[in-house]
Amino acid sequence: MLKKILAASAVAVGATALAATPASAEGIYDSPFTSNSTEYYVSAFDPAAYGSRGDAPIIISPFGTNQPIYCWSFHGQGYCWQTDPSGTDHNLESVVIPTGSSADSFRSISIYNPF
Repeated sequence: MLKKILAASAVAVGATALAATPASAEGIYDSPFTSNSTEYYVSAFDPAAYGSRGDAPIIISPFGTNQPIYCWSFHGQGYCWQTDPSGTDHNLESVVIPTGSSADSFRSISIYNPF
């Protein structure tokens, strides 16, 4: 009986190892929960950020919204990053600013981390 359990475990581990895809440095942020979120952001230097798009998240970045912004989210946990012109991904640090008296009244500001 013990031999059957060990053999089945070995087959399961082997099948999992063969089915697993190798990790690549280029796809470090690849996930089924990743989406291009550039259209949702507004640059802090765009006058619309304080007028017609006053409810959109603000980005403080040397590239504004001219470079793609990607976000990953799953069950309320996640993060965002922006790709610079050379193709390097940089994390966006998030700050939440309350805008009203309720817990649902807030505006997020994402700050480009050059490192």
